[in-house]
Amino acid sequence: MQPHTISQQNPVAARLRPVVYLYAVINLAVVALLFSTVSPTLATGPAQEMASLR
Repeated sequence: MQPHTISQQNPVAARLRPVVYLYAVINLAVVALLFSTVSPTLATGPAQEMASLR
């Protein structure tokens, strides 16, 4: 029995691995962006500034 690397056993998995990593990084960036828009601590600064202008 010869030892096989993962790319020799499943070439499709080897091709898709960078795509999966890129997808995960993009998802994390989207989650961070959404969390920053919903976070109350980040929204109080502009909200107070708009309230003081009125």
